Amino acid sequence: MIEVSAHLIGGPVYFAGDRISCRVTFSNVRQTAGCPQNYIATKKSEEVLGWASAQVVCVCTINPQKVLVMDSISNCNTSMTINSTSLSPKAGERGLVIFSTKPKILVCDLTLPDESNTDYLYQETLPSSLPPSFRGQAIKYSYKLKIGLQRVGAPVKLLNIPFRLMTWQLCGLPNCQDEQGIVVSNPFLKTSQCVNPEFDDPLETMQLLTSRRSPSVYKVTNGKGKVVNLCLFKSGYRLGEDIVGTLDFSASNVSCIQYSVSLQSQEVVPEEKRRRIGPYSKFADEIVTSYSKHHEFCIGFLQTHLSLPVPLHVTPSFDTDMVALKWRLHFEFVTAVTPLRWSGENNWEAPTSLDIETMVWDLPIVIYPTTPAHVSKALYGTCDATVVL
Repeated sequence: MIEVSAHLIGGPVYFAGDRISCRVTFSNVRQTAGCPQNYIATKKSEEVLGWASAQVVCVCTINPQKVLVMDSISNCNTSMTINSTSLSPKAGERGLVIFSTKPKILVCDLTLPDESNTDYLYQETLPSSLPPSFRGQAIKYSYKLKIGLQRVGAPVKLLNIPFRLMTWQLCGLPNCQDEQGIVVSNPFLKTSQCVNPEFDDPLETMQLLTSRRSPSVYKVTNGKGKVVNLCLFKSGYRLGEDIVGTLDFSASNVSCIQYSVSLQSQEVVPEEKRRRIGPYSKFADEIVTSYSKHHEFCIGFLQTHLSLPVPLHVTPSFDTDMVALKWRLHFEFVTAVTPLRWSGENNWEAPTSLDIETMVWDLPIVIYPTTPAHVSKALYGTCDATVVL
């Protein structure tokens, strides 16, 4: 029998514009399953593989309860029979194939002598305009390397290796929409360098931009006055980075008892593509998912700080025709209805009962990708797949 194994050389995570490389091994192995323990195979035989081809596909899966689905999308599953002599990108897929590379023939009429193996290398450059891998509740984007195989006189078999694709969009950067280039000061050069994101390495440009600190102070108030001054050192963060900020209560005239901040994603479907729900044909709300959270009792504090890690497994900010993924910091402040006073002369004792109220505030931020090697360490995906013909 023929055993076909595939291995992604670069790992399970790639960046848009990268070249994906896969080593495919065809082996002629003897079948010993079901034979006695002292059985020794003596019959030698050759195996012939009719053809094998490979291509990269992107599948978009739509939740019909949240997104309007056209009839052409609902039935896009394609099956293969023994008479099939080619690989269809839709084969075995339940979603809509929105991208597929041209199939590349790996082998044709390959003869494998007994107990031999042959290696082939498949390479493909991924376009930079693709959407990222995303597992949302309304829309899902998934990527896989699909290898089609067929022995002479046998049905076609598929070998799928999923992988993750990361992208980034410069338009998400603050104050960069109208800039043709970004000036980067280098003390070792006589003149400054101009980084053009359209021609230079996008990952290097992104790391350069997100490493800059530009502190912003936000004055958080309610109907009774100022609650806190919040300082964040920047508004864009990479995967795996910590969101660090300081809170200053020293000049507040509203007593804050406790606060919490959560890192949340917002999955937003365009209004014209949302599924209408309810008797009044209202649109479905945006889908909010919470990740890391920081909580602290701050009664009597003058200053404190917050720290939220950005998980490596989440999807960075992006925007497509079908869905947009936005990120925000969701704050909840529990404040006293009447200010708590302490002169500082005696030991302060907390009141036995306290009238409180809660205020909510959302601060938009941008999440960017990081190096694929860094993300691969947090994933449990495999780079290998095997099938027996």
